[in-house]
Amino acid sequence: MKQIIGDVVKGLAKIGEETGKEMVKEVAKIGETIISGEELLGDIKPMTDEEMTKKNMEEERKKQEELQKLRSQMQEKGRNVEDEVKQIRKEKEKEEQQEKQKEAEEKRRAAEERQRQAQAGVEEGAISTNPAKQKKSRGSAFANKKKQQPDQSQMSQTQEFKGKID
Repeated sequence: MKQIIGDVVKGLAKIGEETGKEMVKEVAKIGETIISGEELLGDIKPMTDEEMTKKNMEEERKKQEELQKLRSQMQEKGRNVEDEVKQIRKEKEKEEQQEKQKEAEEKRRAAEERQRQAQAGVEEGAISTNPAKQKKSRGSAFANKKKQQPDQSQMSQTQEFKGKID
């Protein structure tokens, strides 16, 4: 048993040693790919006052040229605001007209519905409320009618009707 434990410990030590060597190699590769500041920025030297003013003048000149270019384009083409306003008005009018049409359609439908209901009411009104004058439905003679139960005072203890002799 001691020999097995000793072999396992030796194997783990060997694995640790190999892993350490591989890690050192990988870290070295990472270090090679890092770019130093000098390599990145090259040979930068501080600007003198003359160079700074010269550069500022150049930038200012470029800005002025771009502004002149934009102004000339605006004067040549420009926006036709009147046409845009007219177009917006037309779109608004079209939307309002569509809305009015929808409202008119809804009113027409509501009127038709009221008319249908009124006609149904007239037809119902044609039927008399007097039960003697109402038209009997077909087969009413055969309809099962509920029979009224007599009062408890009319019945005897034996559930027979008083006053009727069989």
